[in-house]
Amino acid sequence: MADTVKDPVCGMEIRPEDAAATEVHEGRTFYFCSKACHDTFVNDPHRYGHPAEEHGGHGEHGHH
Repeated sequence: MADTVKDPVCGMEIRPEDAAATEVHEGRTFYFCSKACHDTFVNDPHRYGHPAEEHGGHGEHGHH
């Protein structure tokens, strides 16, 4: 199985090549499952610049 990364906003596991968007913040690349998650991150990157487990998982949005 391919390596996966976690969307820092919702915690969804995604493959980097399938990411809807990416963002580099403080030298680290973040991958997002949707534009909505990316936009949420961009509005407050310090809130989400840590592992997604700290933010309650995938309940941040309802696009899935």
